[in-house]
Amino acid sequence: MLLVGCWFSTGTLAPYAATQASPLELPCGYLANTDHFFHLQPFLMFEGAPPEQWQSALILRRILYPLLAWPLVATWGFLWGGLLINLLLTVAGVVVWIRFIHRREGRAGAIASAWLLATYPGIMYWVGLPYSYAVIVPATLVGCIGLFVISEKSCSLRQLFLLSSGIGVLFIAYDGLLNTLVPAALWILWRQRRVSRIPLALVGLAWPTVLTLAVLHWGLGVRLDNSNSQTYRIILDSWLHIMTAWPDVLQNVAHLPLLAIRNYFYSNFFFLPLSFLVFHLLMRRCGGIRYHVVEEGIMVATVFFFLFLNLAPHYPGWQMRGEWIARLYQPVFVVFVVYLSRGFGRLPRSSGLRRTAVVLVGATVLANGWIVFGGLHGSAITDLAYQRFYQHTPPFRYSYHLEKYGIRPLGFCRQLVSP
Repeated sequence: MLLVGCWFSTGTLAPYAATQASPLELPCGYLANTDHFFHLQPFLMFEGAPPEQWQSALILRRILYPLLAWPLVATWGFLWGGLLINLLLTVAGVVVWIRFIHRREGRAGAIASAWLLATYPGIMYWVGLPYSYAVIVPATLVGCIGLFVISEKSCSLRQLFLLSSGIGVLFIAYDGLLNTLVPAALWILWRQRRVSRIPLALVGLAWPTVLTLAVLHWGLGVRLDNSNSQTYRIILDSWLHIMTAWPDVLQNVAHLPLLAIRNYFYSNFFFLPLSFLVFHLLMRRCGGIRYHVVEEGIMVATVFFFLFLNLAPHYPGWQMRGEWIARLYQPVFVVFVVYLSRGFGRLPRSSGLRRTAVVLVGATVLANGWIVFGGLHGSAITDLAYQRFYQHTPPFRYSYHLEKYGIRPLGFCRQLVSP
């Protein structure tokens, strides 16, 4: 089901392309995001192209993804090679996660995780294009496993450093995970009164990124400060001037409740957050499963990141506040998945709560499956879910472009006719 959903999210069906106002049309009539060339630039470097063709790359700091993809891209081309590496990374991350849940929560919990991930629109939104965003879900799953091991009392200093370093390596595949996994790791150590280990964890989390940036800048002459990388620095700078801008912060507070609700649902395609919320409320009422410290850490990190962006005083450039870019909070999906899986695995089979968990997971799988395959039947729900996830276009562009370009996943080529 996962692989079929991924295939039906390629070609003209790739959501990250087809939800744009004016997507880039590729040979064979497939669609790409208008940032396509920026993602191609690292591969030009590997091909030995002149430095002026790739030194200005906006996202070369995410070098791990093109490094992993290069052998397949060199053999099968950018689109097909990229799809193959995306599938390999996704399947590997999902399988590792399922085995982890099976070991912790049993077979029932692993089955719940498997189905929730097999129909998760957050995989399909990215997987069809050869961009580093495709690692968000598998890297989040693997990073969460690392956090669970770090939270165990038996975790030694050596293990802590190795696990922190492993999580740090994930950041050079997609640096957006820094905002979730680093605060979560610090929260875990603080809550467990192992504060003395925080410096060691920070070194492990930081050194892969620091080394990568040093090699790129001083070794390859890449300019690291660009329009894509400086956004968070600008926001942080606005916070450093909080004493003169506190009226902006007070004004932003009024918008927080509605923004929080919308980002909560939009960031993970409505149905998974809804099921988690219902199950959480039932657990609180019935004294059921409590949050694990890792789940706490990821949720606290997500809330902190949300407040950091949306309470910030006025700043120039790209505005990261609001609901238009709810995708920034996508990594919290792992809490929804693991909490529902724990309910599946730990609650007695005969209990009403277990039956409720079965209904919630089943309904989520069906609803998310409707989104994933909605491009095949013109679903307005699919259109709405993908557009709310990342509002870089007006609504209902997905259906419009599928009607305009046709429903053709990779493998169904339409030769473009020159005017």
